[in-house]
Amino acid sequence: MGRLLSWMCVAAAWLLPERGAQAETCTIGATACTCTLQDGRVLDITPINNAFLSFPSSDGGFVYAYGPCGDVLDNGDDCVPANDAASCQSADSTWYSLGRTQQLSVDVDTSSGQTKSTWLYTGGSDGRQTRVSITCDLNQPTGTIDDGGENPELTYNFLVTSEVGCLKGSGPQPTQPNQPDEITVSISAGTIICIIAIVCICLYLVGGVLLMKFHHGAQGLEVIPNRELWVSIPGLIKDGALFIVSPCRGGGKGDYEKL
Repeated sequence: MGRLLSWMCVAAAWLLPERGAQAETCTIGATACTCTLQDGRVLDITPINNAFLSFPSSDGGFVYAYGPCGDVLDNGDDCVPANDAASCQSADSTWYSLGRTQQLSVDVDTSSGQTKSTWLYTGGSDGRQTRVSITCDLNQPTGTIDDGGENPELTYNFLVTSEVGCLKGSGPQPTQPNQPDEITVSISAGTIICIIAIVCICLYLVGGVLLMKFHHGAQGLEVIPNRELWVSIPGLIKDGALFIVSPCRGGGKGDYEKL
C-alpha cells in the first residue's frame, strides 16, 4: 500500500503543472532570429548568427554549428540553407541537421529577475532537435556558447550567455530597481514676494522685541516695537471704512455750512 501511494505521488508530480513558473511564449517575427512578447518587448539574436559556426562538443567527439537565422549554415549533407538548418552536428565527416528554423518555438522566463529564453528547434535529421538556452548578460556583446550535452537522446542542449538575450523595447524591466517619482516644484514671483515679506516681518518683530527688552528695558506688551502704531491700526481701519460707507448711506448733515 505504501509503495502504491509513493508511485501515485510521483505520477501526480509529473502530471501537475509547475507552480510559480512565469515562462511566456514569444511570437516568432519576420526572421527566425526575432520574436515578440505580448507586451511588445522584443528578442533579437541576429548579432550571433555568424558567431558560433563551429565549436566542439564537451567530450570532443563532435563539431557543432549554430546559425539561428537559418541562412548561414552550408556545410553539406543535411546542413544547408535549403533545409532551414539552424543547428548542425558533424559526425564521421557527415553533417546532420539538429533542427530547422521553420519548426521553432521560443519561451521567455523573467521570474528570476534575469531574462532567460529557450529556443527549441525540431525537425532535424532522424528526429534530432536542439534546445538553446540564452541568458541575458549586458557585459557580453557577442557572448559565449557551451555544449550542454545530449539529454534526452537526440536532444542537443546549447548554453549561450550574451546581451542578445536581453529584452528590448517597452514593458517592465525586472532587473531595474524601483525608482522614486521625480517631484517638480515651481515657485511663482508672487510666492517669492510673500516669502520675503514674511521673513522681513519675522526679523522686524524678533529684532524689535530684543531691542525693546534689553536696550530699553521694556516689559510685557511694551516690548512690541512701535506698539502705538500697531494698536491704532484697527481704529484707523474702522474710520476708513466708515468714511467710505457713510456717503452711500446718506449719513451726516448732508449740507455744507454757509459762509
